[in-house]
Amino acid sequence: MESIFTRVKKLVTLITVLMLVHFFGYSQNQCKGIFSGHIQDNEGQPLIGAAIVLDPSGKGMVTDIDGNFKLNELCPGLYHVTVQFLGYQEQVFEITINGSANKTITLVPSIATLREVVVEEKLEHLETSQNYAVLSGEKLAETAGKSLGESLKEISGVNTIQAGPGIFKPVIHGVHSQRILILNHGIRQEGQQWGAEHAPEIDPFIASNIVVVKDASSIKYGTDALGGVIIVNPAELPESPGLGGMFNFVGQSNGRSGTVSALLEGGINNHDGWGWRLQGTGKRTGDFHTPDYSLTNTGVKELNFSGALGYHEEKKGFEVFVSHFSTDLGILKGTAIGNLDDLIAAMEREPPQSTGQFSYNIDAPSQNVSHNLVKLSGHMQTENGDWRVQYGFQNNNRKEYDIRKGNLAGVPSIDLQLNTHTMEVEWETPHNAFNSLCVGMNSMYQNNNNVFGTQRIAFIPNYINFSGGAFGVAKFIRDSWVMDVGARYDYRYYNAKGFDFKNSAYNESLTFANVSLTAGVTRKIDPNQSLALNLSTSWRPPHVAELYSLGTHQSAAAIEYGLLLNDTTNEVMNINDVSFKIERAIKGVSTYKHQWKNFQMEVSGFANYIFNYIYLKPMGITQNLRGTYPYFRYTQTDALFVGADLMAVWNVSKQVKVTPQVSLIRASDVTNNDVLVFIPSNKYEVAIRFEEPNQFKLKRFFVESKVKYVSRQNRTPRVITPRQIKDAADQNVNLFAGDNRIFDFMDAPEAYALVNLSTGFSINREKVHYDVRVAAENLLNTSYREYTNRFRYYADELGSNFTVSLKCVF
Repeated sequence: MESIFTRVKKLVTLITVLMLVHFFGYSQNQCKGIFSGHIQDNEGQPLIGAAIVLDPSGKGMVTDIDGNFKLNELCPGLYHVTVQFLGYQEQVFEITINGSANKTITLVPSIATLREVVVEEKLEHLETSQNYAVLSGEKLAETAGKSLGESLKEISGVNTIQAGPGIFKPVIHGVHSQRILILNHGIRQEGQQWGAEHAPEIDPFIASNIVVVKDASSIKYGTDALGGVIIVNPAELPESPGLGGMFNFVGQSNGRSGTVSALLEGGINNHDGWGWRLQGTGKRTGDFHTPDYSLTNTGVKELNFSGALGYHEEKKGFEVFVSHFSTDLGILKGTAIGNLDDLIAAMEREPPQSTGQFSYNIDAPSQNVSHNLVKLSGHMQTENGDWRVQYGFQNNNRKEYDIRKGNLAGVPSIDLQLNTHTMEVEWETPHNAFNSLCVGMNSMYQNNNNVFGTQRIAFIPNYINFSGGAFGVAKFIRDSWVMDVGARYDYRYYNAKGFDFKNSAYNESLTFANVSLTAGVTRKIDPNQSLALNLSTSWRPPHVAELYSLGTHQSAAAIEYGLLLNDTTNEVMNINDVSFKIERAIKGVSTYKHQWKNFQMEVSGFANYIFNYIYLKPMGITQNLRGTYPYFRYTQTDALFVGADLMAVWNVSKQVKVTPQVSLIRASDVTNNDVLVFIPSNKYEVAIRFEEPNQFKLKRFFVESKVKYVSRQNRTPRVITPRQIKDAADQNVNLFAGDNRIFDFMDAPEAYALVNLSTGFSINREKVHYDVRVAAENLLNTSYREYTNRFRYYADELGSNFTVSLKCVF
């Protein structure tokens, strides 16, 4: 192993020396090109906040209050220019820079951008007070082969909560699951997202870009966005005859994984305005491995496809979208525990119990999840405003398998079928560069059923969920000020039916209603700097799972009980005898942006106070017929989340770019003057990238080295291990008598640092564009554990992973 590390270190040193030599070789030839101009509409009015991006330099900006832009420090050469603005057709062209160039760019109203809310959102917030980040272009392509949650880790302020090496759930500013809305093709994603180990059922290859709104200001989408909104945007459908497509292949060494994705799209001859798209992805992964051992039964199988058909003309159009997502996920064998002694051994031993040789087999414990989506949407422009309407249907089936014997072998212990219908109608005032108003209504009907035959009491009950809401949002631009305001009213009704451990039936109805508000302001101090402040109030009722969860949750390797279950008997209590409340959040986010000659910086701070915060509190160790596990109860408290995100780009030269990124977070249990569990650690990251538009007869050749440091989470509760619980029980000592403070079953892992390295290039051959990328993650094969991984009790994180990816666009 030492010889391998030695060779790797020599390779890193050699690449670094070559980068420095190349950098200093070019340092005498400073790039002094300038591209400036004006962006306007077809009536000559300036477009404020239009986005212009130059490739391959990656430089970009938004226009000022006069519609002007100016990009400095450009090297001589040919550039690919993309211009975008809400409500207007995207314009793409090429320009040669050799000194100074000036151009007036005129955008025409779009015949497609009004087709759905989300397509607008990806551009609208370029000129609002929202705190947002976008994963697109090269950065999105570099995450190919990863799940949606894992891909979003590239964004400052976004972390993940994990359940092993293959299940990633996004965390925004410390909160996750029911507090984050995910919009897939404009439809609110609805699955069994209440579980910490229930990853979003979305294929990232369908996305043209992914927008993360890191505050609660997007109230047009409904309740629950206490932490933020993740918007998965597709590319717009073609609207003229022709055929194009894309092919992706990704191979990874860790797990011996292969991913293939293909896309084909086009217009229809002699039928302008019609467009279609077909897309599919297949993925197969075997057991992942740490630096020292295999993670048995952690394989992944995935098969997804989607199709879209649409027609759009100047003032109206419609679109149909259909998708299917299916996956089989293995759960680490070492988490299936028979008794307390086995649990003690599982948390103290390495490698984990039942560790075997590499295999592609997926056995129990495991998950099988499928998600189907159908969307119908339409839009129409009138003199009095723009109308949008969309309907969505989703079917989600989740099966979770335990290790069961005899006739129950192969029978799922959880089998849930969730059907969701959504309907949305919006009206927006005619486009105006200075003012806008949007009002709308949406509704949702859900029916969740436990499929008969699991031979156990349902973990969550059958239920009906009806939700409805109405909203209004407005934007005002005056001189260098941009103001956003919004209000929303929501109503929710639950009817839940099930049985508790006493086999007593319950049938209860609950109703909730409340208001959400948002207000924000952005001040453009000068063309190079701005300051934004957003303040939002939002709310969400407890999810049915948080109220009624009952028993073993194998995929989470835990036993969980809801708010309505009696602490002693675990019987479901009458809702009139239980004091639980809706969550209510007040979140403030302030963002400062500054762009110097060769340096750009964005820093934001946030504070999120959540009243009646619902979380799973560790309560001890318990045993039932299905094994011995840590057990948790849903609990409420007042919580405060504060932190900051920083991102900067330093263009050292025309070839070398340094990108530092920092995410800080601190969470507190205000009610009990204590800390919370499973809060992400502070994260520090710096990337050094060398990129040359033309190198070795290759296009856009790059080499990037990235170092990520994650600090130890020092704000953790006291530790009471399973061994301490057993020893106390043997001595008839109650460790929790008179002490209700939160605790954890294992101390927080130590800080760690990871080194990643990647290189790639592009090739153009006639009408086909090829992107090739080779990357190494955890290059030094470091052993570490992630605090927010629920399986850190049992195993290390992944060792080195080498990736080869090929992308073809035609």
